[in-house]
Amino acid sequence: MKRPITFRLTCLLLLISLTSLSLQAQEKEKKEKAPLLSGVAVSADLLGFAQKVIGSKYTNMEVGARINFIDKYFVVAELGIGDCHREGAETGNTFDATAPYMRFGLDYNFNKKHNGNRLFGTFRYGFSSFKYDIGNETFTDPVYGTSGPLKLDGEKATGQWLELGVGIETKLWSIVRLGWSIRYKMRLDLSCPDGGEPYFIPGFGKNDDNGWGGSINLIFDVGKTAKKAKKAKKENKEK
Repeated sequence: MKRPITFRLTCLLLLISLTSLSLQAQEKEKKEKAPLLSGVAVSADLLGFAQKVIGSKYTNMEVGARINFIDKYFVVAELGIGDCHREGAETGNTFDATAPYMRFGLDYNFNKKHNGNRLFGTFRYGFSSFKYDIGNETFTDPVYGTSGPLKLDGEKATGQWLELGVGIETKLWSIVRLGWSIRYKMRLDLSCPDGGEPYFIPGFGKNDDNGWGGSINLIFDVGKTAKKAKKAKKENKEK
């Protein structure tokens, strides 16, 4: 039995409509891709400054800058000051260090939508060259058992480490954003004098082979999202 002509026409029109919608969706997706250079941002780690205010034994205070490529790849540079003033409960040794550090790395945004929210995978390489002081008025030598004052001033050291982690970021208002991150730190190298290893490495934290760190960042992001780029392109055409 032959199909009525109206049925065949209906099927044909439906097929054409579905094809048209599919092409429009693909075209829209293509147009809403973020531009190559999608913005720049500066940030400050609120957690580090808060730790300094409440008097933590050691803290890392830092600011950062980044460049956004296609809202996926974020090239990051961070510069900070590590600060530590501590007296050991068991030995009575004092440790003092205040020195700069730097980190360079890359963030990858897993969120495919350009809706202002981002889920990051993060990678960092960190480096610090610093001086520190160790002292104790009543130091007892663990080998010979003799007692006397210990004073090591201006000891020099360099530390290098890697950081891997995750982070999330959300838009608060206009160009203001807030981000959280947690990272696992792996110490690569520590060069220091024999017998006077530092308690603290600026930027890394307590001198262990590995450790955890985190940040709460206030971010000022001047970016061009896919929607903004599309709107600007439309306005230029109208002109």
